[in-house]
Amino acid sequence: MSQLGRLHCFLIATKGVGNVVYERFYDRLSEYEKADVRAAFQLASSNVRFDGEQEDFIGVYKTACFVFIPVNDMVFYLMGSGEYDELACSGILRAICFLLQDVLKSKCTSGLLLEKYGKMCCIIDEVINEGILETTDRDIVRKALKNKAVWE
Repeated sequence: MSQLGRLHCFLIATKGVGNVVYERFYDRLSEYEKADVRAAFQLASSNVRFDGEQEDFIGVYKTACFVFIPVNDMVFYLMGSGEYDELACSGILRAICFLLQDVLKSKCTSGLLLEKYGKMCCIIDEVINEGILETTDRDIVRKALKNKAVWE
């Protein structure tokens, strides 16, 4: 986590049990360190009462901060440091949630994301590339997805 100005981890988990739907680490971490990050995410979200949809919550892990947002039956997490502080991570998470809902043309649920897993991965990879924010523009992401593999 010593690098500055990076996004370190993006994770989608179900509420309650915390089953991981999608996870991507942009740093080289050991399995122990990855488990430690997951535990920090789970601990932070278990201490919060999710009353409303899409509220931003903030946590700290070592020298990085992370933001998590509950969306329907899932929780989206993003951890960053340097220029990717709480505000930037929150904006990126909101953009990803909006893009997923827009491109998949339905309310985001864990079932839908598992059904459209390939498309979801491409959307996330267009937004975050190797730990750096690439784009949050809807039209650019849509054009990039059209150039990728045929979906269903």
